[in-house]
Amino acid sequence: MSSIGFKLLRYYLYDRLKWQKKIKTDKTLPVYERLYDSLLLYQESSTRYFTVFDLETTGFYPAIGDEVISIGAVKVDLIEGRILEKSFYRIVRPIKKVPRFVRQLTGLSIDEIRAGWTFIEAFEEFLSFSKGTTLVAHPVKFDVCFLQNLIQRWGLPDYLPPYLDSEALAKELFPRSNPQLDSLIRKLNIDRHERHHALNDAKMTAELLLVMFHKLDMIDGHDEEIRQRIARDNLVFGRK
Repeated sequence: MSSIGFKLLRYYLYDRLKWQKKIKTDKTLPVYERLYDSLLLYQESSTRYFTVFDLETTGFYPAIGDEVISIGAVKVDLIEGRILEKSFYRIVRPIKKVPRFVRQLTGLSIDEIRAGWTFIEAFEEFLSFSKGTTLVAHPVKFDVCFLQNLIQRWGLPDYLPPYLDSEALAKELFPRSNPQLDSLIRKLNIDRHERHHALNDAKMTAELLLVMFHKLDMIDGHDEEIRQRIARDNLVFGRK
């Protein structure tokens, strides 16, 4: 049996019951009600401010039990062409035990994970941090879809943020280059931080985003001009 097949079998025979029990408990907490209300209140996004974020997860398949174990994010001011000082980082305590290879990859210890936030607590904080901005990730589809899947599992309102895919933009601007983050930061001489740390990856992606916006001559422009350029070039993807 393949590893995916084993994971699927384990989920339906055992892990699904743990999820159902955890979600049932979470729905009784005040944070659940606050998060529910926050998701109902749509906030118009900004073409000046971008929240560049990254998730570290236990795998690629949230539908069969993979989870978020950390969220990191920074904000970019496109008008000033800089990363804002305030950042966001939360370690998330998952429902299931984190595999050893994932802990080794991310550098997270068992004690750090045990002391982490619950997913809905961490996501409520992330939602507040990113309020009114456009999300960016590399690639964005994985991270946004992962969050959307978990939000749906908790029975919360749809999470439909506007977002920009920095990997897709890199493919357009550097068509002959490998679009993966490691390759791009080497090519563009971006300071390298320890990888597979959610905040570090978010910071490097933000630096990459600024380089690409400079290449598009979008730095130091006016807010309305940038808004028109983004709309014309379809840089920000719709809510999905």
